[in-house]
Amino acid sequence: MSSKMWKEKKEWVRPDDSEPPPRLKGKAALRSVKVQQEESMMSRVYNAYIYTLRLPLHLFFLIMLSSPVLLSVIFTGLYLLDLEGLYIPQDHQPHAESLQHHHQIHKTSTSLSLWEVFYVLCGGEDRFKIFIFSLSLSTTFGGTRVEARSPYTLLLANLNTLMAQLIFVFLSGAVFHRLSQPSEPIRWSQVALITSDKFTEHSFKKLHPDEKPPKSFLLRLNLTNPTDMVLIDCKFQLVYRRFLTSPGQLSPYITTVPLKLMHAEVAYLRYALVVRHVIDDESPLYGLDIEAFKAQDASFTITVSGVERSSMQTVFSERLYAVADGDVLWDRQFEDQIHTDQYGRSVFYSNRLSRLKHLEVAGDVNTQDEASNNNHRKKPKVQ
Repeated sequence: MSSKMWKEKKEWVRPDDSEPPPRLKGKAALRSVKVQQEESMMSRVYNAYIYTLRLPLHLFFLIMLSSPVLLSVIFTGLYLLDLEGLYIPQDHQPHAESLQHHHQIHKTSTSLSLWEVFYVLCGGEDRFKIFIFSLSLSTTFGGTRVEARSPYTLLLANLNTLMAQLIFVFLSGAVFHRLSQPSEPIRWSQVALITSDKFTEHSFKKLHPDEKPPKSFLLRLNLTNPTDMVLIDCKFQLVYRRFLTSPGQLSPYITTVPLKLMHAEVAYLRYALVVRHVIDDESPLYGLDIEAFKAQDASFTITVSGVERSSMQTVFSERLYAVADGDVLWDRQFEDQIHTDQYGRSVFYSNRLSRLKHLEVAGDVNTQDEASNNNHRKKPKVQ
């Protein structure tokens, strides 16, 4: 192997005449960024703590419950180094006194045989009892008849109890921090749309015969609990991210451009909202098609921050839409979520958040005809 391919720190250097390796795209490109930096042991412990807090709820509680068990497994191996320093009582199997208790004896012998199988799987009865002894110290339960008698086992028992108390403090702080955080307040639509939009101010302007109305970048959101939840002072921000490569350079760089929203601030949010960016001649997206977005590995990040009315806690939510992953669709429409039932009441269907339908081209013409007819009706009749 050529020595030019290696630096002094043994880092791989790609030869100039070789092609660059294929780069990941979409969400994988953003999530696989590896940061190399010098970290101390304390910073690594802190990063592990923050990582634990951000895990899904079921994984978070799994780690919380398994921590005392893992600590007991470690100390069980240390106790086994001085097995004679522990007093481990042996169980005595009961025997039958008469034939009248035959059924009860059969049940007792069956349970004992199951325990014996369990002892074999654990490596022996003594090891299992030592593990229970360490677990009782970790949970501060006690109740086990195993006793530490030698100086070595007494020291281990005290260290076991001390480590268990430190872990208990850590777990208490982690659980309180996790439960004090507000739940996810918003559900985002699975896809975003770039499509014709008849609900913008541009749809009411008169256009030239050869001029097409501008499209809009749309996405939809629902509150997690539309019946009771209300968000106030909401602020939205939509960011357009793309990968570009300068002439003569092999490594790409990332640029982010904020996009103007029609309703960037909402004072009172309930049920749902459609986030809308109009792609007019002032938009960074103007003149780009789906192939241009794919060539730039474009992605869009929407963020919202607000205050939950009942608890007055600040909430935050975000969503990433990557073109390479099929998260942005062209010329589609969201299905309506608000309908009127047979009793004349408005019904909000939260389960239709991401349902789509084909673009209704004729609908715009009908809407314009209806608006024209309404304008004619408003004119006074000539007597």
